[in-house]
Amino acid sequence: MPRTWRIEAKRDASARPVRVVLFGLGPIGVLAGKLVHSKECLEIVGAIDIDPKKVGKDVGELLGTAKVGVVVSDRVTETLTAAKADIAVQTTSSHMPNVGPQLADIIATGTNIVSSTEELLYPYLQSSEIGDEIDKLAKEHGVTVLGTGVNPGFVMDTLALVTTFACREVRSIRVTRVVDAATRRGPLQRKVGAGMAPEEFRCEVEAGRMGHVGLVESIAFLASGLGWAVDRIEEQIEPVVADASVKTDYFDVRPGQVKGIHQTGAGWVKGEKVIEMDLLMCMAPDEPGDRIQVSGDPDMDIRICGGTPGDVATPAALVNAIPRVLAAAPGLVTMKDISLPSVLAAGRMRIEGRAGG
Repeated sequence: MPRTWRIEAKRDASARPVRVVLFGLGPIGVLAGKLVHSKECLEIVGAIDIDPKKVGKDVGELLGTAKVGVVVSDRVTETLTAAKADIAVQTTSSHMPNVGPQLADIIATGTNIVSSTEELLYPYLQSSEIGDEIDKLAKEHGVTVLGTGVNPGFVMDTLALVTTFACREVRSIRVTRVVDAATRRGPLQRKVGAGMAPEEFRCEVEAGRMGHVGLVESIAFLASGLGWAVDRIEEQIEPVVADASVKTDYFDVRPGQVKGIHQTGAGWVKGEKVIEMDLLMCMAPDEPGDRIQVSGDPDMDIRICGGTPGDVATPAALVNAIPRVLAAAPGLVTMKDISLPSVLAAGRMRIEGRAGG
């Protein structure tokens, strides 16, 4: 016999929208801004960018929405102070040395931060001094700083770590991600070397200007979450060369030119390889998808058919993290330090914990 539970939804009439500043209005910043604007529980109260073509415009013009009543500014402290924001969605650069001063300026105004900076997922691998300083500043000002996204931030690290929750023990983990770069935004296609000669690609890799940022951070984050002390982490980047023409909205790749990257990484514990990462991002791969394989008790094999669409999932991860950041303890935190993430619920919300501003 069927049973029915009737649940009365309770709305908190006293809850106000969370006040958000958009810090950086490139492709990901704009997508995140559109999502923020669509949420009843969030309100855009400031927008910051250094591009003179954007400064002075109503942010709605950049988001492709009706006017928001917020003008884009290049004055960081002035904008954040006036906005009295709870949180800044920061999307400017991949590397900690570039964003460290920006994070410090935001923190100084008492504003929490969720950032797409890839190295911020686990800053203690390559930029421990900067990470320590940001953590200290954040605690002094009573705010929280989090780096997240789709990769790093979800597929190859957080989701892999959560998968081990059902295991009595874990011996090793392998994560594979195959991305069809032809379906992604132009800057990402450029980042994976579309249209380059293989020799030019390798020179750019040697100079540190080519490749996906964050793969080694994903390994370090996963090892930290599992309590594994890694001996070393290694990474390799190779071009994927086209054997047929591939045309996208941004590039026309000819045979013999680069159509993407194949990037691998591994982490060793006591001389044994226990974490493997395999990332293929190229035009028209055979079978896009994500896979997490855990060797343990029990073994786990998780697949996402077709893969996780990064240009949708990255801004979603940033926005969905907002209530978790506001509820977390002050300091520089990682995805393993916040409450269980999920999609941001509709309607207004009351944030437990402390907010900036």
